[in-house]
Amino acid sequence: MKKLIVIQLLLLLLSGGLLYGAFEQELDVIKKTYSGLASVEARFQQKIYIMALKKERESKGEFFYKRSKGFLWRYTAPKSKVFLYDGRAVWQEEEDKSFVIKERVNKEKMQGTFLDLVEDISKLDQYFTVKNAVKQDGGELLELLPKKEGTIQSARAWTDRDHFVTKIEITEITGNVNAITFSSIKVNKALPDSLFVFNPGTREIVER
Repeated sequence: MKKLIVIQLLLLLLSGGLLYGAFEQELDVIKKTYSGLASVEARFQQKIYIMALKKERESKGEFFYKRSKGFLWRYTAPKSKVFLYDGRAVWQEEEDKSFVIKERVNKEKMQGTFLDLVEDISKLDQYFTVKNAVKQDGGELLELLPKKEGTIQSARAWTDRDHFVTKIEITEITGNVNAITFSSIKVNKALPDSLFVFNPGTREIVER
């Protein structure tokens, strides 16, 4: 996953979508589902299509989220990497680097990016307009447009019958496509606060 690229989801429905009233109710259900979550733990698989190179890259790992603490992407393949957001900054670590990157986050400027959808999906309608919504495989497929100009051109989110997001696909203004699929989702499990505190050890910290 590149540094801060890629997600929170009004009701402009196209033909083939849900009826206005039905979708409005579904949106409320999704928001209610996530507003009640204290933590999420899941495995993920990621595919990034890089337009300039005409090439796709795949990776996988584990994802952890704890309300008011942050979220952690722990990559296990093809190599070990860590992206940790602690509410103030994003820390980036790679196994073959002798330094770590610390990038402070201006939340106002980060609206319309990946952080929106991950940090609090219960606020999805504050940042994204739903262009279309259709039932699919027992869940919903939401086609999204950012309300504020940023790095995202459009996005799609798939939910299951329990209204949890199982896949996110983001198309950037550059043409890059970032797709993340979640599995083995566990919610409201006890997660230690220490999981969301980055310890650089003796490594050099490069601030941006």
